[in-house]
Amino acid sequence: MAGASHVVVFLVFSNLAIAMGATPPILNPYVGKCKSSCEEELNISLYLHQVFAGAARNQEVILSPGFPNSFGVIAVNDWTMHATANSSASIIARAKGMHIQATQSQANGFAWFLPFSMVFEDSSFGGSTLQVMGAISGANGEWAIVGGTGKLSMARGTVNFTEVQPQSNPNSENYRKIDIQAFYTPPPSV
Repeated sequence: MAGASHVVVFLVFSNLAIAMGATPPILNPYVGKCKSSCEEELNISLYLHQVFAGAARNQEVILSPGFPNSFGVIAVNDWTMHATANSSASIIARAKGMHIQATQSQANGFAWFLPFSMVFEDSSFGGSTLQVMGAISGANGEWAIVGGTGKLSMARGTVNFTEVQPQSNPNSENYRKIDIQAFYTPPPSV
């Protein structure tokens, strides 16, 4: 038995000697913290132009199963976004995605579910995207920003929208004023 206690004492002291002789870990003061400017905020108002009929339409129905209240209709969209409610104004971004009629009962109105990529074409964010998701079930509403790419990487935030008076034919187009508030992490400068 005396041999076993000597082994335990040896193990305790040898581990203690190793622990005392080991160099302490180098703590990086930036672990878990931003090494660059961290998040930035984007606040911008644009006008989304939806043209659903006519030669200049920017959406197309790709599935129409014939259910009541247009339930299940799927359309793809390439809506333009301008600084003003004027289709001849320069295009700042495009909403590329789809929208799906997701309400069965006409008593409940309509609810178009839409996921899309807001692809910026202007010089400040050109090529960057915001990933947007939500529903249109009335003249006003809110969508979620669930991601982003390029200069707007890792974006999160909201898009509030309000339908505004269409400039030409309300039976073929409309404008929505969209107010974007997002936080994003720009890529580090090289």
